Amino acid sequence: MSMGLHNTETDIETLFQQTLLEVSAIEYLDYGSYRSEESSELDHHVLLFIVGGSGEMLLHGQMLQLSRKHVLLLLPGMKAVINSMHQANLKLYRVSFELYRQSESTDSYRGYEKERSFPVQGQIAIHQYGLFSRLIKLLYDNRHSLDVAMKLQQSIYMYAILRMLLKEAQSVITIDTWNAFDQSVRYMQDAYHTDITLDKLADLAGLNPSYYSTLFKQKMDKSPIEYLTGLRMNRAKELLLLSQDKIRNVAREVGYKDEFYFSRRFKAQYGVAPSVYLKHHHSNVASLSYACTDHLYTLGIVPYAARIDKGPTSITDRVSEPLESSQSWDIWRQKLIRAKPDMIMCKENISLQARNNIGDIAPIIVIPWMQKDIFYHIQEIAQLVDKEQAAKEWRERHEQRVELARKKVGSATGSKSVVICTFTTNGLRIYGARNMGHVFYRSLQMRPPEKLQRQIDKYDIGTGLVWVAASAEEIGDYEADYLLLIANSEQEARAGMKQLQATEAWLRHPAVKSGRVFFMSFNQWLIYAPDSIDRQLEEAVALLAGSGGRQLI
Repeated sequence: MSMGLHNTETDIETLFQQTLLEVSAIEYLDYGSYRSEESSELDHHVLLFIVGGSGEMLLHGQMLQLSRKHVLLLLPGMKAVINSMHQANLKLYRVSFELYRQSESTDSYRGYEKERSFPVQGQIAIHQYGLFSRLIKLLYDNRHSLDVAMKLQQSIYMYAILRMLLKEAQSVITIDTWNAFDQSVRYMQDAYHTDITLDKLADLAGLNPSYYSTLFKQKMDKSPIEYLTGLRMNRAKELLLLSQDKIRNVAREVGYKDEFYFSRRFKAQYGVAPSVYLKHHHSNVASLSYACTDHLYTLGIVPYAARIDKGPTSITDRVSEPLESSQSWDIWRQKLIRAKPDMIMCKENISLQARNNIGDIAPIIVIPWMQKDIFYHIQEIAQLVDKEQAAKEWRERHEQRVELARKKVGSATGSKSVVICTFTTNGLRIYGARNMGHVFYRSLQMRPPEKLQRQIDKYDIGTGLVWVAASAEEIGDYEADYLLLIANSEQEARAGMKQLQATEAWLRHPAVKSGRVFFMSFNQWLIYAPDSIDRQLEEAVALLAGSGGRQLI
C-alpha cells in the first residue's frame, strides 16, 4: 500500500508517526564527481538539492532543467541521468535515505515494511531556501559520525526536510507541470501580438496565477509580463532593422493598437524612441553561428557572446561568453542574459529554436544563408552593425589576394580542373561553388567536373548548392586534374580512399593517374566566412603551387 498525498499539518504528523527514516549517505558534489549512477533503477530514495550552477536531468524520458533553489526527490524504481554534456558548474547535495512504513501494530509488537513511495516526487521549488540549506548543512557536517545519538539527530533533520517538502506540496514541479508550463510559453511566443492575460497563461499551465508567476520567474528569470514585453519589443526591433516599415505598422504588428503608447513603452524599455533606435550603432552583437562570429570579427567586432566551435584561437579566445554546441539552450539563455546583447545573429537552421528560447532577450536577426553568398552575407551584416566601410575594405583586400593567388596557381598549374569530396557513411559528397568549393571554383577559377558544373548552373553562383551525393563507384563521373579529399585526419582520408580504390573507376581517374590526390583538413575548410576564406586561399595556393599540402598518392 502506497502513501497518499497529505496536505494538512495533522496528516503530515500522522504520516511520520507511522514511518521510520534512516539516512544512508549524504554527499556534496560539484559536477565532475557526480556521474549519476541512477542510470539503473534506484533501490532507495534520493534527494538532490541544487546549490549552484545549472544542468539537465533525464527523468522518465523527460528532460528537466536543474537550477539553484530546487530539490529533486527521486523514488525507488526511478531512472534518472544527469546530462553530462549540458551542465554549467553544477553543484548539489545528494542524500540517500530509506523509509519504512508501519505495517502491523499490537500492544507488544510493531512491524515495518520498506516503503517505495512518498506523497511528493520530482522537482520541487524551495521558498524557505535559507532554512532548507541549514538543515542540509547540518546533515552534511555530521555525515561521518558513528554516535548513536547523532544518528538519531540526522533522522530528525531529515524528517524536518521532508516536512518542508510536504508543506510546499503546491510547489511540486512534475513532468506534466513542466509540459503544461512549456505549452503556455509557446502560446506566448506564437500569440504575442494578441491580448494575453496572466489568467489565460496560468489556465494553460493548470496552475493558479500566483504560483504560475512564481514558477515563471524561476524558470525564465523574469515575470510573464516582462517576458511578453520582451517578445513584443524585440520583434519590433527586428521589423525596424530589417523592414524599415512605418512605426505605426510595426506597433500593430507586435500587438499595440496605439503607436504613441508603443513608442512610450519602447522608450521606457530602451531609453530611446523607435525612430532614434534605427540610427544607433549596434555593436554588442551575440552570434549563434561561428560563421557569423567570423563575419563580425572581420568587420572589427568581437562578440561578447558567440559560438566558438572550430574557430581559430585568435578569435575564440577573445569571446567573453563562449557558446558551445554541447551546451543546452538553457545554458545559452543564462549566458545571453548576462551578455545583454543589442541583437542576436543566427542562420536559418536554428532561427525557430532561437525565437522560442531567447526571443525575449534581444531581436533575432536571421541571415539568409543558403540563398545568398559570402559577399552578400558580409554586406548585410555590415549594414546591421554600421560597418559598411570595413566590409568594403575587406572586399578590396580579398580581391587583391585572389588576383595574386590566381597568378601563382596559374603559372604552376595552367588551366586545371578539380573535384572536392568528403566521405560519409552513405557515400561521397562532391562540393559545389560555395563552402569548400568557393576558393577553388570562384577565387582561383579552376574548372569543376562537367557533371558537377551542370548542377552548379542551376543556381545563382555561390548559392543553393553546397554538395551533391555520389557513390564511390561514381567517382569516375567526376573526372578532374586534381582530387581533393577532405577529412578530419589524414588517417580518415586514407580509410576513405580505400573505398575508392576498390572501384574500377579509381585507376582511370585523371587525378589518380597523375598522382594529384591530396588531403585537406575538414575543420580548416568547414567555415564559409571571410576570415576563414582568406586562410583557405593561402592553403590552396600552398597546395597547388607546390609549397605545401599532403599528397596521398
